[in-house]
Amino acid sequence: MENAPNFGMMLGWGPYLRDVAATGNIIRKADVGIAVSVVDGARSTVISGNILSDVKNGAIVGYRWRERASDDLAKDPGTWPHLSVTANRVS
Repeated sequence: MENAPNFGMMLGWGPYLRDVAATGNIIRKADVGIAVSVVDGARSTVISGNILSDVKNGAIVGYRWRERASDDLAKDPGTWPHLSVTANRVS
């Protein structure tokens, strides 16, 4: 994905995030590289081994519906029990 005006990738919407693996993607020139749902009820999600380049407002960011709910999870994955965020490369 390249030149996305909002999210390079969007994982889930509210609690409708269930058993997802986002691995091996290349995302360039996006406002946010990967947006992922962090609302109650979201389930197991792995975000690993992605390359995110020139993402202005965060490589991987948690959202509650349309509201930004986290800092950049690529830098600090936080304590979201359903998320595993590892080995992503950000430049």
